[in-house]
Amino acid sequence: EHMFDSASSPETAPLDERVVEAWVERMAVTEGPGDDGARVQMLGVLERLVCAASGLQAEITARLDESVRRREAERGVPKDRQGRGVAAEVALARRESHHRGRQHVGLARILVDEMPCTRRALRVGRITEWKATILARETACLTLEDRRTVDRRLAGDLERLERRGDRELE
Repeated sequence: EHMFDSASSPETAPLDERVVEAWVERMAVTEGPGDDGARVQMLGVLERLVCAASGLQAEITARLDESVRRREAERGVPKDRQGRGVAAEVALARRESHHRGRQHVGLARILVDEMPCTRRALRVGRITEWKATILARETACLTLEDRRTVDRRLAGDLERLERRGDRELE
């Protein structure tokens, strides 16, 4: 089974949801490794997968928001009413409340539009979605320029960022 569309390179092709579904089905019936060292290694790799999936979810969410807003603008929907249904769609897809859907859309927009280093750290599975949220929340009061400076300084070094705890990031 091919993971990527043959028209794109594997590095840039969108994931096919059927492949991801197959991963989920396989994980549901897999017992995992048989020794403790391998179990710990598997836990780390799975956590990185969860984090990277969160990063991809954020990018998909931001692109969905952009697309919906663009279509609604073309239809003449007033700017302050554009994108209103996106949070509900995200919440439904992620099996969360509408409130959490709004939070996901907000974080996604910040990561894509304002915090590229934090976005990359999440996309490559080096930080959790919670750590990305902390960085976004704690820089919300800054100017865009200052937020980007903090983003570069804190999230530009993946090893250092990965070692930081939640409180240290705050």
